[in-house]
Amino acid sequence: MDSYKVNESFGFLLNRLATAMKWSFEERFKEYGLTGPQFGFMARLFEKDSQPLSNIGRSMYCDKPTITGIANRLEKKGFISKVRDEGDRRVTMAVLTKEGKGLKKALCSIAIDLNADVLKGFTEEEVKVFKSMLRMSLDNVLKTIEGGVINV
Repeated sequence: MDSYKVNESFGFLLNRLATAMKWSFEERFKEYGLTGPQFGFMARLFEKDSQPLSNIGRSMYCDKPTITGIANRLEKKGFISKVRDEGDRRVTMAVLTKEGKGLKKALCSIAIDLNADVLKGFTEEEVKVFKSMLRMSLDNVLKTIEGGVINV
């Protein structure tokens, strides 16, 4: 019977990769005064501007206080505005400011470069398979804790 080796476990390896990527992101985003989660929030708005905070929080797996804190810090930096939804005043929308929109090219370039660094040595096909396997593994785990598949 094989013994459990922490350094060979999927959880350990994935956590190490995620942590290393977070550190690298934050080092690269330092000149913009952004953290990884703040970039993640803005990246959701780069994909589709003017979204409810609740949608962004759900897509980032963040609870309401966490996503509100991220939004407040981005608003303080002048990168987003928080506005009430015209159709439902209970809903707070996040909207990129002119300054926030102006960061899209630079920030996305940093993210693309980091992803390229992480995937150095992989073929295009290996990248597709790797992503597919990660999604499948995530779905498998989420089924055990949430009772369903979440597409990420």
